[in-house]
Amino acid sequence: MNPQELISSISAQLDRLTALLFPGMSPEDLRMGGAVLLGLMALILLLIALRLLRRPAHNSPSTRTGIPRTLQQKGVVVDVLAGPDDESVVVRCVITAVKSNKIQCEIIERLDVIRTRPGNELVCVFAPMKTRDGRINSFTATLIESDRDGQRTDRLVLAGPNDYALIPRRKHQRKRVADQQFIRVKLWTASPQTSELAFEDAAPQIGVNSFASDKPEQSANAVINISGGGLGLSVLNRLIPETCTVATPVVINLFMFNFREKTFKPYWYAGEIRTLEEARPGFTRVGIEFTATARADRNSGRLDWINL
Repeated sequence: MNPQELISSISAQLDRLTALLFPGMSPEDLRMGGAVLLGLMALILLLIALRLLRRPAHNSPSTRTGIPRTLQQKGVVVDVLAGPDDESVVVRCVITAVKSNKIQCEIIERLDVIRTRPGNELVCVFAPMKTRDGRINSFTATLIESDRDGQRTDRLVLAGPNDYALIPRRKHQRKRVADQQFIRVKLWTASPQTSELAFEDAAPQIGVNSFASDKPEQSANAVINISGGGLGLSVLNRLIPETCTVATPVVINLFMFNFREKTFKPYWYAGEIRTLEEARPGFTRVGIEFTATARADRNSGRLDWINL
């Protein structure tokens, strides 16, 4: 059989197959439909190829500057971590200028001293954002100029980000408190190691829910969220003591309702104020990190503190 006869035989068999699959359609209509389908497939492949060609390479100048510029334009607060093995925040800053190989940051809050030396890497964390490669909330960048070694004490200069990642921010997931009637709080701005105050019998400086000592004002306070590592409070501005600032030590007597025993169970915590942020009008959001816990000694009645 010569090639022409082979092609004719294959074509005839294809015509019989299409006639069985699509009865009632003429060969011309089938050929037209196939041509349209092939054209659509070619168009889709062309669009995919163009998208891949326009996509920048990993860590190209556009990706190195695009996200920092977005953070700058939105005025996002960036947390600088102490180090790769220390997740504590040392400073908070905002990005003020972005170039292809340099990022300038203005320090707006100090929580600790930056011990990282120029030439080493810093981890910067911000609110999670979506990118085409997934969600991210941090980047790693080399420190070029620190607040101690640079020209200005309120500025950091970083190289362009080396890498982006989504890292966990909390070891303890905080749960939002929906019903205030099942939680109560007493708070004192004091350190259990140095204060001579008898916390078990003392009136709280800040009371939440049934422990509000000065109604109706204190009754407006609320617990926003809570976890094994800390809690967030909403407190009226005028009820916050003047000595209450970031890094102020606090003692907390926390009462949570036990549904099995039908009573409130007390818990004692020492902690430190980590954030003071403006909340709804007239209120401040107070973020507290627990640093120690205590149990009352049955014999002396005093609190025995254990560091967390």
